[in-house]
Amino acid sequence: MTIVLDPQAVTVQDPFAIRACFADRMGQHMEAEGLPRIAGRLFGLLILAPDPVSFGALAEELQVSRGSISTNARLLESKGLIERVAVPGERQDFFRLAERPYANMMRGIIARMQDMLATLAETADALPRDAAVERARLDEARQFFETSVSAFADIAARLADLPVPAQTPDDR
Repeated sequence: MTIVLDPQAVTVQDPFAIRACFADRMGQHMEAEGLPRIAGRLFGLLILAPDPVSFGALAEELQVSRGSISTNARLLESKGLIERVAVPGERQDFFRLAERPYANMMRGIIARMQDMLATLAETADALPRDAAVERARLDEARQFFETSVSAFADIAARLADLPVPAQTPDDR
């Protein structure tokens, strides 16, 4: 899948349009990975947000319902990609990019792959002794997931070791 940023639709002088295009592209990318497009758009918007963004402002900027923001924010929070923050004097929720969201993303992938390894082992144990073809296929899947978990664990560790960027312009 190729997603192209339309250079005629966005100019360097229009940060709002750049942010909107980036959010749309993130939505397309994350949808291709099986997540809701709005979750991707929300994630993309928060990647470029220098400060925490209010629940209402997210709904307005993404032009979606507050219910959709609520559902997708909970999904992204559960994956460790964004976090809810309190802003003194404000009653509504605010969100920002989580610290180390990409290491968190890798940890989530690793956890799901480890669950799959457990399923493969349970299935292999349940098969009759004469199920050689099935066992060979399960073993091939096990090797894939073990290799992937090992590689992704290395990636997650490297990402976790990177310097943490400033969360807000005041942190710089």
